[in-house]
Amino acid sequence: MSTTTTQTTSKNELVKWINETFKLTITQLETLGTGCTFCQIFEYLYPNSIQGNKIIWKANKENDYIKNFKTLADAFTKNNIQKQLDIQQLSKAKYQDILDLAQFLKQKFDKQTEKRENYDPIEFRKVEERKVFTPTNRKTVSTLKDKTNNENTTTSTHSLLVKRPLSKTSSWKTTKPTFTKTPELSSITEIINNAEDDEATKVKKIKSLFI
Repeated sequence: MSTTTTQTTSKNELVKWINETFKLTITQLETLGTGCTFCQIFEYLYPNSIQGNKIIWKANKENDYIKNFKTLADAFTKNNIQKQLDIQQLSKAKYQDILDLAQFLKQKFDKQTEKRENYDPIEFRKVEERKVFTPTNRKTVSTLKDKTNNENTTTSTHSLLVKRPLSKTSSWKTTKPTFTKTPELSSITEIINNAEDDEATKVKKIKSLFI
């Protein structure tokens, strides 16, 4: 990246502009090396040019800084901004590169004829942070998971008790006990002693007593 700045705005003027416009309390331009503030400045200049959930607001390592500057570079390309960004140098908070980009965006800001009314930079950061870091989202997912588990349990039980076909060896019907009729001994004796009947007739009569 060229070290030639686009204008002569001083470091202190840039720090003051960023703090007043975006309600921040930075003291060094190198703080902008995380990339998230540059993304917010660009989104201010070009509304809806960067999706807030792509900004890593709590960036604390170089990989996160690089991702933020890649997001910024993509926004530059989509809005036909003819400026090359050295992502590696910016993510390492190289002073001259940070200064150059800050002066470039400040120039764009000064040329903007209409400022965004009712723009709340603090609320913008809070809203976008909630989209990524809110713990309630995890609770909602957990609740839905528990609900799904309960439904699965209910379905499984229902399947076992109702939907499972009955096997040939099992039955849900209650079978009434069968009671065998017991004839009196005197009746049997009377049939046996009857001399008029043959053996076959006697057997038939005795069987009839048990029905």
